[in-house]
Amino acid sequence: MEIPQSTHWFRAALGYCLQNSEFKNKKALAQAAGVSPSMISEIMTKKSYGPKTQTKIAGAFGYDLIDFISLGRRVLDGESVNLFDSSLIVEVQSDREKKRFKESSEDFRGIPLYESGKLAAGDNGLIFDPYEEPVSALFMKQQELTGRRNHKLMGLKVGGMSMTPIIPPGSIVVIDMDDRELVKNKIYAVNYPTDGENIAAVKRVQKWKHGFVLMSCNSKYPPVLSELDWQDLCLGRAVWMWRNLEDM
Repeated sequence: MEIPQSTHWFRAALGYCLQNSEFKNKKALAQAAGVSPSMISEIMTKKSYGPKTQTKIAGAFGYDLIDFISLGRRVLDGESVNLFDSSLIVEVQSDREKKRFKESSEDFRGIPLYESGKLAAGDNGLIFDPYEEPVSALFMKQQELTGRRNHKLMGLKVGGMSMTPIIPPGSIVVIDMDDRELVKNKIYAVNYPTDGENIAAVKRVQKWKHGFVLMSCNSKYPPVLSELDWQDLCLGRAVWMWRNLEDM
């Protein structure tokens, strides 16, 4: 059976972090991650474990799973990497962007940008697909992220018409995945089934006696009822938006 590329990336990140971190050996890492030392050895040599186990190991190094796998890809590609704040490890598309980011890291925050919005099952509810590569990165001034500097942020490109005129197609919203408190009529990224797939749809949310009501701003799109638990439904709250002005 062919080993998924993501497994190779995970192993590369694991080997790199073990060599360059404060952990002296696999036993110390296993204790911090809450797994067995033999499991660490198996992952590094022959066996692949699921996202739940991988998330524990990545977390022991201070990474979330997405950033950890991204680190492994860069290690295998021979890129220069450093073990620093994982919130500042982002995918960018050119050397010019990389240089700008490194020179301005104190003033700017790099946020990975996803276009497909597809989701994958995760350890806690649903998360952005950890095997999907960001198409680019948003560079936002830290002052625009007051109170959210240490939060996990994701950029999501909105493609549909359901949230017009508030959010025109092509707009980019930033989702704070650490802000999941339900506030009536606020806008959230939610797990939204469509054509047999789950996508990260942006909707206003109201509590319903059997679940939640997902509401669009465009009257042509009726409310959708969801019986999912809030933990499985909500990805995070929309906290910032760049608007597409072409049709306004």
